[in-house]
Amino acid sequence: MRDDILPLIIGGDISAYPMAREFHEEYGVSSVCIAPAPLAIIEKSRFIEVVNVPSMEADVLEREIARVAAGNAGKKIVLVANNDAAVNRIAAMEGAFPDNVLLSLPDRALVERVSDKIRFAELCAEHGLDAPVSQIVHVAPGAAFEPSSVPFPLVAKPAVSSAEYFKLYAKGFKKVYFIREQAELDRLWSDLCAEGYEGDFLVQELIGGDDTYVDMVTVYIDSSGRMTLAASAQVLLEDHAPSLFGNPVAMITRPKPGLWEKVERMLAAIGWRGFANFDLKRDPQDGREIFMDFNPRLGANSYYACAGGVNPLRALVDDLLGEAGGECARTHRNALYTRARPGRVRRY
Repeated sequence: MRDDILPLIIGGDISAYPMAREFHEEYGVSSVCIAPAPLAIIEKSRFIEVVNVPSMEADVLEREIARVAAGNAGKKIVLVANNDAAVNRIAAMEGAFPDNVLLSLPDRALVERVSDKIRFAELCAEHGLDAPVSQIVHVAPGAAFEPSSVPFPLVAKPAVSSAEYFKLYAKGFKKVYFIREQAELDRLWSDLCAEGYEGDFLVQELIGGDDTYVDMVTVYIDSSGRMTLAASAQVLLEDHAPSLFGNPVAMITRPKPGLWEKVERMLAAIGWRGFANFDLKRDPQDGREIFMDFNPRLGANSYYACAGGVNPLRALVDDLLGEAGGECARTHRNALYTRARPGRVRRY
């Protein structure tokens, strides 16, 4: 138990709860969560104090962060967020926080670079990592669409998870599309244009294999550029709901020292700081480990690292308070982490 820190979590979705649990288990502290209409598991938790806000606009967040900081002037406020929208809002407010608010965020320009899936593929190529063949298609009403340069079958998905596209989920649009032929792809472009959607779509080669060919790697790079956390797991089952497709719901923690080393080299080369979360897929045809996504945050399933033997937020707090030292903490035991019912996991 330590009484010199207060975790302050921005956002109230399924990715926020594990962080509060990790803070509580490691330090015996309760967290403050700022969010509009957070999940019931957050509202009812005994170690989370909820601050309900009308929106996640920058002025609202800035006001509430300042209020929490002023009310806890004798503590270090550890500010964290674990979804893309919240991370981007905090990054945009850089420099606007009281002196006792501590956070670890990468350079904004670098975040934009790795979040752009085409630029991330280029980055992988520069550092000897495999990435899928990809093409960006700009979708807009009245646009002319060329035939795909990526062979079929392929995957199509929004290049950026925008609020504009999120609204289309209610109309039956999906997070990810599996496309078998050009006619299917043409229908998707037509349907999006009919809704007035404008934005970039990623068209990408389809890597074979079921959910068990997916791996996850999570690391933390401290302010000196040293990797102080390395965690990894093999996915057993992903969410297959249209708006949540690809989010792991069952994983087995497995050490992946080879992948940790590859990731560390790349992050050191680009000057990364903070958490980084990667989704990979092993090609069943040739065993290539293909980097699919780079998330500039801890990840929604961060508690899997605890199942593997390390608390990821220890790396963050040690860094922010200048207490880092010793060996990099690595997941070292095999464990099942699941958000699905055990019977469902056994079935699939």
